[in-house]
Amino acid sequence: MITTHRVRDPIHGMIYYSDLEEAVINTPVVQRLRGIKQLALTEYAYPGAKHSRFEHSLGTMHIAGRLAKKVGLSEEECNDVRLAALLHDLGHGPFSHVPEPCLREFSPGTHGVTEEIHEQVTVTLISSDGYL
Repeated sequence: MITTHRVRDPIHGMIYYSDLEEAVINTPVVQRLRGIKQLALTEYAYPGAKHSRFEHSLGTMHIAGRLAKKVGLSEEECNDVRLAALLHDLGHGPFSHVPEPCLREFSPGTHGVTEEIHEQVTVTLISSDGYL
């Protein structure tokens, strides 16, 4: 992977990413993660707990890529792992997992489904034309 872009992360230091990852990061569906809190309402008890799903996703992409390389995956597999990690929280809405029981209760076709509803939304967003 040729890394031509970088961002400074307060936890991981410099995170480097490719042109393809940059294109994915710049899609509206990924950028919306900037406005979604990673830790839901936790900041009311711990005021410093204020990071977004976007920040979390960049860090996850970085760590997943390092792990993939460490276990000896090919460059192509490492790239796939990094993209999967970047997109893993795409379907989250506001307040993290808090509203999921209500969404499951009132969303058509979700009764008896074992995965979380945000995972279903993630699959829809990734597999639908026009989102990525």
